[in-house]
Amino acid sequence: MTAPAPTPVSPAPISGVTYYVSPSGSDQNPGTSPALAWRTVARVNAATLAPGDGVLFEGGATFSDAPLMPQSSGSAGAPIVYGSYGTGQATIAQGVWFPNVDDLVFDNLSIGPDAGFQGGSYSETADRITVQRCTISLSADNPAVGLNASGDGWTIADNTIRQIGNSGMLLSGDGYLVEGNTISEVGLDPSVTWAKHGIYLDASDATITGNTITDFQSSGVSARYRNSTIVDNYIAGGEFGITFFQYDPLAATSHWTGNSILDTSVASVYVNGGSGGLMPTHESFVITGNTLRPDPGTQTLSLDPTSGTFQVASNTVL
Repeated sequence: MTAPAPTPVSPAPISGVTYYVSPSGSDQNPGTSPALAWRTVARVNAATLAPGDGVLFEGGATFSDAPLMPQSSGSAGAPIVYGSYGTGQATIAQGVWFPNVDDLVFDNLSIGPDAGFQGGSYSETADRITVQRCTISLSADNPAVGLNASGDGWTIADNTIRQIGNSGMLLSGDGYLVEGNTISEVGLDPSVTWAKHGIYLDASDATITGNTITDFQSSGVSARYRNSTIVDNYIAGGEFGITFFQYDPLAATSHWTGNSILDTSVASVYVNGGSGGLMPTHESFVITGNTLRPDPGTQTLSLDPTSGTFQVASNTVL
């Protein structure tokens, strides 16, 4: 049983002005070429960027003076792009944080180890954000989530998220596409006492497809809202593969199909019926065509009652 090959992702194009950042540059420069590059993340944060502009950090270099905090929104079809130039990924050591800024792309950056990636918050969201081809790596004793996102219409593709004390991803909002990512070694910080997941899916209408999620503490994917499509993922090495807890007052149908769920120590798939003070489950579920290999003596499908429906068929137990 092998993990899926990552979906190839093309570099993000820049349609406007490109600015460059290098340790050998100067913040007094215009930033418009590698020879006239800016020097610091703080200078990037102070820039007023227009839709379509881009900022490229020198690949292989580490920038640790400040977190990257974009201040300007792009627009539909003309996002503002942050990425790397030259060879390898640039490292943004203090992480990325931006509330209430939309239409951005983060491409081919290394983020951490001091802080991870946070886009939006519960009170200030960020919409139509793309995170692709990035590496997010913290440490076992860092209690931060690797990628913490709040907003609608995000695309998270072909990233590597590893060595995370908390959950690998925490996604809130609507309309996420999470595709071709590798998430491993998450939930490592024992000071974080709640359950820690590969992907904590606090979002409706989300598609989670073609990801490799391994060595997590609780669930590979823990869904809380309606209409999740969780398909063709490789999930191995935690307590549960896919779980559902009803947080959503609305109901739809979640489709969990074609996943390989291996080496789980409690159950391959678990649907909570409303225990623990949660609202009674009213989502419907299609659970078909999955390959399941739990640890010996543990469960494959643990499905509490729902006022919706279950369609369970053609799952293979190894």
